[in-house]
Amino acid sequence: MPQQNAKKHRNAIYCLMCSKIPISIKGHLEDRCMKGCSAVEIAAQVDIAKESTRVWTATQRVWEYKTLVKLLPDHVSRMAMVKYLIQNGYLILNKPFDEDMDCAREAPGTSDSVTATTSAVATSAPTDDSATLATSAVACTASSSPPEEEETDSSETPSSDEKTRDSSRRSRSMGTVREAMQAGGMYDKCPPESKLLVGFKKHLIGALQVQNCQQEVDNVSRFLRYMQPEGEPNLEFLTKTTETMDYMSALENSGLSAATILNYMKNIIRFLQYVKGSVDMNEDGNKIQKYIDYLKTMRKPVARKHSGNVCSTRSDRIVDGMPTVHDCNLVLRSGKKRFLDIYNRMAISKIVVSPTEKTWYRYYCEAVMMLRHFQRPGAVEGMTVREWVNRKLTDGRYLIGIKNHKTGATHVATIALTLEEEAWYQGYYEFIRPEFVRGECDCFFLSARGTKITSGSSDLLRLHESCGIDHGSCTSGQVRRAADTLVATSFTETHAAYMCRSDLMADTRYRRPVPSTMVATAVLLDALPGFTPERRLPTQTDSPGSCMWRKGQYADRQEHLLSHFTYRKPSGRKIERLISKEGWTSNCPKAQDILDMWTPALKYVIESDKKILNSCSRQKWKGLAIKSFDGQKGEGVVATTHFTEGAVTMDHPGDMPWSPEEELMSESSDEEPKEPLQRTNVDLK
Repeated sequence: MPQQNAKKHRNAIYCLMCSKIPISIKGHLEDRCMKGCSAVEIAAQVDIAKESTRVWTATQRVWEYKTLVKLLPDHVSRMAMVKYLIQNGYLILNKPFDEDMDCAREAPGTSDSVTATTSAVATSAPTDDSATLATSAVACTASSSPPEEEETDSSETPSSDEKTRDSSRRSRSMGTVREAMQAGGMYDKCPPESKLLVGFKKHLIGALQVQNCQQEVDNVSRFLRYMQPEGEPNLEFLTKTTETMDYMSALENSGLSAATILNYMKNIIRFLQYVKGSVDMNEDGNKIQKYIDYLKTMRKPVARKHSGNVCSTRSDRIVDGMPTVHDCNLVLRSGKKRFLDIYNRMAISKIVVSPTEKTWYRYYCEAVMMLRHFQRPGAVEGMTVREWVNRKLTDGRYLIGIKNHKTGATHVATIALTLEEEAWYQGYYEFIRPEFVRGECDCFFLSARGTKITSGSSDLLRLHESCGIDHGSCTSGQVRRAADTLVATSFTETHAAYMCRSDLMADTRYRRPVPSTMVATAVLLDALPGFTPERRLPTQTDSPGSCMWRKGQYADRQEHLLSHFTYRKPSGRKIERLISKEGWTSNCPKAQDILDMWTPALKYVIESDKKILNSCSRQKWKGLAIKSFDGQKGEGVVATTHFTEGAVTMDHPGDMPWSPEEELMSESSDEEPKEPLQRTNVDLK
């Protein structure tokens, strides 16, 4: 029998404020980190620490090898990290065989970075190792990949979700593509001060008004360096058709998609057109034109392959189904509780939160712009402090215009934040951003190094992984396509302007922006079918095209009411009684409108009416009959029974005025007045 006073087994619980493991978390907070705070605040912090430990044990201890491939493209650094994680009790899913791990040799210059990475992981709090490992991964890959390539090689690893077309490309390791490109010398570039490159860049910015042209210039620079490995670039490559074909084959063998190869070809053709315009139409001009025609011929099979990939992707979407806006916002709903908890502790309780939580808070704010306000990652990356400070309150929403982004050069990305969302962003601006400011960077969202965030898409991916949600197709591009599909029946230029679409509608709309219109559009997008302003699913949803059929329904109801009063003008009370009998509660005509629309029927309509003809031919009066008399007398009425003198035989419409008593009864009655009746009395004389 166990002893009653045996010491209880205590689980190791980290203090989220100092990242230490005390013997008693409650006593540690009372004596150290939260000394002087109330018992309620200490108890709440204890619960948060316990929940953090439980979540880490349940989810963060297990790593997917594909995640390590994305974070650590360098093979040697990745294998060293895998060994370190296994030695420290982490579980790696789908890890490589032990023989492959033993064959990994440490490359020169990588040992220091691996040591820095492992030490960063070892000292991190157990709440979330993803952000810490992602931060240290930059140091691991710095020696094997040039720093400038990390910022410019966006054609191989696109930073925008609009360039990611299907789930297979998203799950494929981008590190493999980079390694193949580096091994083949595809990343080597000519000096940026080369005469051809400088002139081409000025041509793009000045003549073609392409502001974000650095990527296009880099693609041309790589092509020229491949065709001419050393020296100042010139036009000698115009005769090297075999080397040109080898270059395109090398791009395909490196794992680049057909869309990226087409982009390379487009950039090279534009460069050749610039060169052709800057030289005389002599022998060089003819060579350039022949080379352009040769590239266009090579482009045809690549374009067919790209079309096949697009058709395959669309077919998969039809079979598997497109995600809805509600599906794409799953990560916002899952992480909102944690997000609000961080906001309350940081902005209301003035409690210092950990760096990991601050980074996660920034991820959530970026996701709100991309998934809830349908903005591209370029708008998130380009938002500045000046634009945030100059936000404008319009119709209950804060309007923010973003000038610098990777979409059309003449567009202004505009978002309309609610009051709650504005408070969230203000919390980031006051309590988180000042701690990461390094130098003169004016960007609103800053990385842990104090620089502009490299990729909003990558931050969105990390947010999904931290919440335990499969990234799948829930990208900013997918949620924009889902919103476009949802409002396709009533899509207007205003929707395009708010979502900053690079098409004709947004172009024409952005020449006359109106703040109130932008706010109204944001409210309209918040009220998409399937959602309420409280972000809850309603019990009933109306059709998105209800405004189209309501007009037809109103006209049909007017025609139905008028059909009951063909021969005589009705009264207002009778029309109201008929409307109440129909049971219409909305979208119904008014009685006065029906009276104004009523017109008497034409004579030929009355004479040919079957109802009137049947009433006359089948009419029967008791004791009377119609008899045909000889001669010119025609037909007449005869009595078939005995009548007393003065008896009323029938009432029929006529011109005889009513008696005073009958007029008084008619005025006091609620029913509509009838036509005067002429009475036929029996005259025995």
